[in-house]
Amino acid sequence: MTEEQKKKSQWLNRAFYAEKKVKALELLRKRDRERTQRITANYEGNNKGKSDGRRNGVEEALITLTQSDDKYDNALRDYIALRREIESAIEELHDDELEAIFMYRYLEYKTMEQIAECMNYNERTIRRKHHYGIEKLSANVLVCPP
Repeated sequence: MTEEQKKKSQWLNRAFYAEKKVKALELLRKRDRERTQRITANYEGNNKGKSDGRRNGVEEALITLTQSDDKYDNALRDYIALRREIESAIEELHDDELEAIFMYRYLEYKTMEQIAECMNYNERTIRRKHHYGIEKLSANVLVCPP
């Protein structure tokens, strides 16, 4: 692969890493939600009247949960926008077979071997078609940032 082809492939692979981030943040958010549900407030008399900036456990857990929710929502929004961008680039190939290969590869994250099996082709054929698609994408769509 040429350097330009590698850049195109990396550009298309961004959804893979963005989805991994969303899934990780989703697990973190779930853990923070479970932790928040298990915590009880500290209303013992020894903290009454003190204004030393301390918070009780529920308040801390709710703040952490809110931050986790915000991070997850932002990552999900970024992932959705990125996926749409990649889908648009793939549609610019104007070739159903190439589009299917690219959707399997860059939106379903399948290996070349798995794609070959799904499409009833030899793996070398899929690699050749993928290479051609990368070249065609390079000619039709500017997908790398300047």
